[in-house]
Amino acid sequence: MKQNEITEAYNCSAKTYAEKCFNELEYKPLDRQLLDRFAQLTQKKGIVCDIGCGPGEVATYLTAKGCKVVGIDISEYMINEAKRLNTEIEYLVDDMFNLKTAEEHFAGICSFYSIVNFQYDDIKRILKEYHRVLINNGLLLIAFHIEEKEIHVDDFWGSGKPLDFYYFNENVILGMLKEAGFKIIEALVRFPYEQEYPSKRAYILGEKI
Repeated sequence: MKQNEITEAYNCSAKTYAEKCFNELEYKPLDRQLLDRFAQLTQKKGIVCDIGCGPGEVATYLTAKGCKVVGIDISEYMINEAKRLNTEIEYLVDDMFNLKTAEEHFAGICSFYSIVNFQYDDIKRILKEYHRVLINNGLLLIAFHIEEKEIHVDDFWGSGKPLDFYYFNENVILGMLKEAGFKIIEALVRFPYEQEYPSKRAYILGEKI
């Protein structure tokens, strides 16, 4: 799919998405533990970016843990929802393929399911951009669905818009991270919680080198 089609799908579903997902960390204890550690490792080093932030559930959590957070999303309507739900956090509309951010700006990037609408060649570009805007030894925490398949949705959450999702081989993503200039600190896979979509997920913590 073209990026403008992806943006349109999220714009048209933003309100429903926020209603469904803003509180989802409440039933994801492992995600909270990983975010807690990420916050501890980054909060005294500078600004953290929640990229592909949607309505800002991760940004809100990290802020509560003491991080200074900026949320970025390509969807203007998602950013509007995030601003409505989190008035004290800075949110920006921007493109993770070509961020307006200066080099070596963020101490950390949290990228939870932000790459799921793109294919491997696109992800290579995204990871290079993440690397560019991170400080030296900055941290990237990335999460995505695993397996290797494509899922097409004709009507994304009642928006009337189609959307494609991609699941990835975790070893391929690990290789791409290394190629982009990241050292892998930790990587793990978890099985789905009862309340969420039934897919296994990968979490990788990497350091810019």
